[in-house]
Amino acid sequence: SHYVNLLEDDELSDDSDLLEAISRSLREQTNRSTRGVPLEDIVGNLRRQIKVDEVVRFNIVRRNVLDGAARAMNRPNFSPEKRMDIKFTDDLGSSEGAVDHGGPKREFFRLCFQELKDISGMFEGPTDAKVLACNSEAVKNNGYYLAGQLMAMSIVHGGQTPHFLSEILVDALINGPEKTEVSIDDIPDLDTQSVLREIKESVSEDQLMEAVRKADHLLSLSGCRRTITSSNKAEVTKDLAHWYILQRTRAPYERFREGLRSLGVLEALLQHPEQMKTFFLKPTKQLSAEDLEVLFRCQLSEIGSNRYEKECKTLGFWRDYLQDAEFNMQGVTLEEILIFATGCNSPPALGFTPEPSLEFISGSKFPVANTCENIIRIPLKDTYEEFKTDMDFGIKNSPGFGMA
Repeated sequence: SHYVNLLEDDELSDDSDLLEAISRSLREQTNRSTRGVPLEDIVGNLRRQIKVDEVVRFNIVRRNVLDGAARAMNRPNFSPEKRMDIKFTDDLGSSEGAVDHGGPKREFFRLCFQELKDISGMFEGPTDAKVLACNSEAVKNNGYYLAGQLMAMSIVHGGQTPHFLSEILVDALINGPEKTEVSIDDIPDLDTQSVLREIKESVSEDQLMEAVRKADHLLSLSGCRRTITSSNKAEVTKDLAHWYILQRTRAPYERFREGLRSLGVLEALLQHPEQMKTFFLKPTKQLSAEDLEVLFRCQLSEIGSNRYEKECKTLGFWRDYLQDAEFNMQGVTLEEILIFATGCNSPPALGFTPEPSLEFISGSKFPVANTCENIIRIPLKDTYEEFKTDMDFGIKNSPGFGMA
């Protein structure tokens, strides 16, 4: 009530500093009151928007996932609230016949983010800490909006977590670019980083003048008109680093941010920053063999039966296989095993539905997976060498959903 009274006072309402202080206080109060809200509840509320009776179809070729996604999302009947139906085709255009009960959708989002991160040219930087890059073609084709919307849809529709953004970009989304701290070390382009570091670390006037000369093009692009001296060089280089990462890409940032507004994801990020930012950042814990061992619920035959004895022996092989994968013993990785069984390379923030399970098969030489039900079926073997060889071959030669 005190805030309302202040805002209604004509004399005080013109004080911009006061209004900013009030706004900041309200945000802090909101953050304190929402800090304990479980992530499951936050996303559960967002998922209520999904219209299960309305469907939007995505026809996808794995070698160019974003192209198929863009076609579907540019149709007049598209809406992010509609239930997604993902159909993968091979390069010849023949349907694999995959019915989407979750597995194709998870693989679709994983492949989308892989293409966005590594191929699209819209992001740059370390593989698990990307910032926005300048890409005129993507600006022209509304690619940044598409990227943001895909991330929002993945979170709400239960897809792969887009955990490859940098702390800087996520902080800018939450607090605004102007309030986000940036250092020279954060610049992904090594040449630009080197030029600014030369200015900052120069120890004489001659060194400083030479460093400034090398940075002439960067200074011109950024619109920096200041005379750089030994007393202000640290401040100027910090401002230039901020410009390079956040201001130079302001147009892509605004479109990306608008895309994240889809399904209320950006609003949820602003209201629940501590919980929601886990969707975008690198997982704090690396995937381990123990994680997968616990993740897949084992289905064993009746105790005392001959099959039970064979399954227990193969179960030991499976656990050794996970240990080998964790330590990269020239076979598959843990991420590849998880992709084979679920379509994801890391567990979603809210876990898998249904719960992943491990089953045993005797009619197949190689492993078989059902990514819709999150089931991996492993072959019964007499020796670990045979088990490992056939598991490696089966997983390595599975291109995706429907071919496991």
